[in-house]
Amino acid sequence: MPWRLKRKFQAMARSIPKQTRTQADDLRDLLESSYKAAVNIKGAGPDQARELLAQLDRIDELFPALATQGVDLRPERGRWQEVQGAVRRHGDALRGELARLGGLKSLRAELPAPPPEERWWWWLDVTAKRQIRHRLLVTAAVIAGILLLMAGGVWTFNKLFPVDPAVSAAYEHKTNAEDRMFDGDLAGAVTELEAALRATPDDLDILATLAALYDLTGQEDKAEPILNKLFEAYPPATVHASIAQNYAIAGAVDKALALANLAIEEDPGNPQGYLVAGQAYEALGQVKSAMEAYQKAAEAASAAGQHQIEALAKIRLATLLQKPQISQTPAATTIQPGG
Repeated sequence: MPWRLKRKFQAMARSIPKQTRTQADDLRDLLESSYKAAVNIKGAGPDQARELLAQLDRIDELFPALATQGVDLRPERGRWQEVQGAVRRHGDALRGELARLGGLKSLRAELPAPPPEERWWWWLDVTAKRQIRHRLLVTAAVIAGILLLMAGGVWTFNKLFPVDPAVSAAYEHKTNAEDRMFDGDLAGAVTELEAALRATPDDLDILATLAALYDLTGQEDKAEPILNKLFEAYPPATVHASIAQNYAIAGAVDKALALANLAIEEDPGNPQGYLVAGQAYEALGQVKSAMEAYQKAAEAASAAGQHQIEALAKIRLATLLQKPQISQTPAATTIQPGG
């Protein structure tokens, strides 16, 4: 190209005014970048995860600002729904990346004001806990219903053969404690169980429940003598499985699963360990692992003649078999007898 013609084109290019970016352009770019960040968040690192939260906040702020300007945002709103869906689907991975920064709880504390409920991505940890607790309560409610039916025969027996008043009082306190645990009132549950323990000082269930709740409420000094008493009177697998059961009821699923697996390692023939592991896996949404655990619980209970646990395990197994889809669980979390 002749140099005179080249300079003419350059002059024409300089004369064209640069296009100014608008807030709508920013919104569209943020929607695309946040979607890509959400679906690729696993392994992206904590800084990228925190940046994703900031992008979601910015998107949330831009919509009302642009709406007041009369901008047609229908395509962008559709994309926003897709972004939010991606964040929800990858919520566990997002929380995992943020763990190195102290998790969402620590990040929320750094904000000038708590984020509103509408910005739900800041509350993924709370939502996850609620979902896990809901699954546990559903499972516990089913088991409680079965036990209630069985208790009908016990009530008839007690009418014919009155129970020791101390045992009756302990049972009432224990029932109250379970209600408080389901409501999340762990301190109230401790008060009820301490009253129950005064009535029946050697009750395995009461001691195991107190040991779990003392741990969860930061009273490890009180838990230690109870644990010593339990290990003197019962095999380690029995103690660990009983405490794991109470961790599960209190919503401490990770602790419940770890202790249940320890009980299985200590005694592969202990059906309660498998039963609690099944409850924990079910609460975590790991249906395949839950079914494997319930199957092993039923087999171990049948061999040990513990027909109540066998019935509970088979009922939970049958319920899960009816689910249309079975989640895939990594092989590392599949229960193996003896660890």
